[in-house]
Amino acid sequence: MLNHWRHPAVRDLYWAINSPSLISTAELTHWQDQSVSFTQQLDQLDKYPKPLLDWLTKALPSHRPPRLGQYFESLWHYYFHQHPNYQLITHNLQIKSPENITLGELDLVVKDRQRDCVMHIELAVKFYLALPHLYRAELSTVDNLEAYIGPGLKDRLIDKFYHTLRHQLPLSSSDIVKSMGIHIDEMHAIFKGRLFLPWCNLSSDQPIWLSQHQLKYLPDNLIYQTLTRSEWFAAKQLSTLATQSKEELLSQTLDRPTQIAAINRISKSEERRFFVVPNDWEERAKESI
Repeated sequence: MLNHWRHPAVRDLYWAINSPSLISTAELTHWQDQSVSFTQQLDQLDKYPKPLLDWLTKALPSHRPPRLGQYFESLWHYYFHQHPNYQLITHNLQIKSPENITLGELDLVVKDRQRDCVMHIELAVKFYLALPHLYRAELSTVDNLEAYIGPGLKDRLIDKFYHTLRHQLPLSSSDIVKSMGIHIDEMHAIFKGRLFLPWCNLSSDQPIWLSQHQLKYLPDNLIYQTLTRSEWFAAKQLSTLATQSKEELLSQTLDRPTQIAAINRISKSEERRFFVVPNDWEERAKESI
């Protein structure tokens, strides 16, 4: 259904809501909206995206590229703000102790009008790479949490997962939040993004990561696009991209992990997503743990 829309921001809005959950576990909420009303809204935005673009322009910083989390949250804010079944009560609500110490914040407080229910929702969009010496293919993702690390080596999936469940979600049931006049009926954690496995088999469509010296193994029949961080969300289309050949990728010198979309020449749509990392990245990742 994603290829039904052309505008990048509209495609990102659909992806933010309807992409698969990062982890298949009952502890996370697997939010999806395939309703006719949401599809129709996306159809209208694809023809006239100004309302969405104006919202994003107002919500995001103009002096620098937005952080991935900011962009992701702004898409969700727009979704709830426009949805007839929900009321966006507040977002990014800081919670402080009586001593004025910041304890955390609530990402979203939303009322479900149909169920007369107030929800606390924590959002996360993450892109993690599995380290070969920790990853075990026979285990599920939830049992492989410690294997995944961020491309910048600053965070790990296991830390984000348990911090959200054990610290962020319980905040909304605290006496401090209740004293603010907010009564929460439900708590939800929504994790989206992509998990990249180590390069080993190019026959599947699983996102993978590989070192720069392994780029020579990429298929010759695809064309490739180096993605900026703001392009990491929805699958890409050839018509909107300036592409590169495998040889051009090989000729570049990487100083940081780079995400790449592999585009099918015939369908003109994205076939697979890669992370290419500097040749010493894996060793630095091991040292950082």
